[in-house]
Amino acid sequence: MGGLKYWVINGRVETDPFAQGEFDIPDILMQRGGGVYVISDRDGTTIRWAMFASNWSSLYYLAETIGNLPGPYTFEFFLSGWFTQTVRDPHEAACRLHDLLVKSDIHLRQKTFVKAIPADSSVYIPDALGTALIEHRFPEDRSVECVFDDTSGRFFVERLGRNSTIAKMWGTSPTTFPCQTGHSYDQMISQAYRMVMKTGEIHYDHVLASMVTSAQKQVWIPYQRVVLPHQFRDGRKGVAIMSEVADVAIKPV
Repeated sequence: MGGLKYWVINGRVETDPFAQGEFDIPDILMQRGGGVYVISDRDGTTIRWAMFASNWSSLYYLAETIGNLPGPYTFEFFLSGWFTQTVRDPHEAACRLHDLLVKSDIHLRQKTFVKAIPADSSVYIPDALGTALIEHRFPEDRSVECVFDDTSGRFFVERLGRNSTIAKMWGTSPTTFPCQTGHSYDQMISQAYRMVMKTGEIHYDHVLASMVTSAQKQVWIPYQRVVLPHQFRDGRKGVAIMSEVADVAIKPV
């Protein structure tokens, strides 16, 4: 049948976690090592873990990336016995994982912070963004364009500039983590897009987000961005975004 079988430990994919010799039995790795086991093939994806184990970062990683795995999604979790639940929609699966995290009394702090900032001399603004704020336009190779889809009510990446921050860190494929829709990061950052489309005005803010890198690691990335309303040649509407990794005026609590 083929497919993939792997573990996620401390928010990172591990193909052979037993090589280190600390744990040699899968159940012990789940209970004591916080391992989460993933089986994925053309028939769907199964995620197996132990509730109350130290696995919150791994489950959060899977909740944020489950859209890349084939459905349906079967959750098998141990809580005074094994329980099983299957869902078909990836968005519903991500929400269910978050629900199970809460029910296991593992409290996650917010993973994406967005703060509108006055664009004045009191804050450091990278030169490229400062120019964009003055000229109300971006170099095409450094910006990202997102189109608004009336049917789904979501924004989808239409174009990635080859020198944009996303392209430098994740490449130009529209399937990488920052370009995916439906997860919590997307929901937080797209709020500004809706506001810009409604008001027609330029927007500047700071973002601090825990994101999955191309190396499948979860890291905190601070960046500043400028958002402009944008109309495509075929009449569709959306936004254009330019961002730069930089210090931000955000302190998570």
